[in-house]
Amino acid sequence: MSTGLKICIVGSGPAGMYAAGAIVKKNPESVIDILDKLATPYGLVRAGVAPDHQTTKNVTRAYDKVMENNNVRFVGNVGLATDVPLDKLRELYDVVVIATGTPKDRSLGIPGEDKAGVFGAQVFVYWYNGHPEFREAVPDLDIETAVVIGNGNVALDVARILMRTEGEMLTSDLAEHAASEIFKSPLKCVHVVGRRAPENAQFSSKELGEFAELTSAKPYTDKTKLPEDFTSEDKKEERVINTNLDLLRSFEHITPGHGVEGRSIHLDFLASPIEILGDDAISGVRFERNKIVDGKAVGTGETYEIDCQLLVTCIGYEMGILEGLPVEKGIIKNDEGRVAEGLYVVGWAKRGPSGTIGTNRIDSQNVVDKMLADFEGGGDPAKQGPAGLDAWCAEKGIHAVSFDDWKKIDAEEVARGGEKSPRRKFVRTRDMLSLVKEKG
Repeated sequence: MSTGLKICIVGSGPAGMYAAGAIVKKNPESVIDILDKLATPYGLVRAGVAPDHQTTKNVTRAYDKVMENNNVRFVGNVGLATDVPLDKLRELYDVVVIATGTPKDRSLGIPGEDKAGVFGAQVFVYWYNGHPEFREAVPDLDIETAVVIGNGNVALDVARILMRTEGEMLTSDLAEHAASEIFKSPLKCVHVVGRRAPENAQFSSKELGEFAELTSAKPYTDKTKLPEDFTSEDKKEERVINTNLDLLRSFEHITPGHGVEGRSIHLDFLASPIEILGDDAISGVRFERNKIVDGKAVGTGETYEIDCQLLVTCIGYEMGILEGLPVEKGIIKNDEGRVAEGLYVVGWAKRGPSGTIGTNRIDSQNVVDKMLADFEGGGDPAKQGPAGLDAWCAEKGIHAVSFDDWKKIDAEEVARGGEKSPRRKFVRTRDMLSLVKEKG
């Protein structure tokens, strides 16, 4: 059994928190610093989960319990590379675990992606969720038609948030700056377009079913694109897909544009974007119709266009270039979580953006098992660990945010939320730091 390890986890999202929890349980003599470039913990749970899905965010209660262990520290407002180099962390700690996720939107790779009005899902979702780095990434929502590319839950989230009314969002934590733009928008129609067939869509039945509950917009799908009942050797998959197809059939009879004030969401399938139209700003998207051949979407050569003034691409995420880390095929190159001696990776940065929040639990636990086996002989007593990081931050004038500091921010956000909203977020780091200083 390895003992006395000094461990730094970079990233306080689900993967990082599950890794910390596993270490606390299996090697309680270790000390763990959890770094995050933001002053707030929990990564995508705060910045990625839809603001009207508050139940999903309850997972942070388990993360709070991990943070409250005496041998665990939250070190917020300290970024890898921007504030402290990876080499320095490896010098200070026996183990460094990268849990940064995949912080870059994948590109469509088609002409026109640089036009105004074109956004990746991460930028758009972080904007309406109040991520401090994207506070100013405000899209122009003085528009009538939007296109969302992708057939996963993120695409449905974006479409739903754009079409929710102010009344429907009262119990959400939608960021104020986004709410003001969304609720005053004259948006009439959202097209959610996927390159594959309806039975290949990756959204959950719960997310799809929420479209039927919208008060201000009606969902619509083309019944000619819907197959008969789906069959599979995987009976769980069969049940999920047939439930989704039943939901889509329930949308068939709804005439497009006959929601409240003519607002509608179109679920379109078997089409791939091939060009974004317009001069400096987007005016439309040209698509090629697809057919399925041997399980793959293949272009037919037939094209059509959708006029729109906003495009959000929800086609996945990848790693960008991060100093000192080997990135290959959108993830950090690794061997079952091992990157180099004393350097490990967990979560999306390890395997790519797949699975649910809970998927990260087993993934992180497996990597922790390998890490503890690698350090069965214990850590290096010469490593400075947390004391060395504190000295670095003091020398560089970096204001680190502790978990106690975060609890002050959290309490103030909840108080600001009022009777119905769970919280009103701070969306500027300087405001959070000022509060922490004010609260002592």
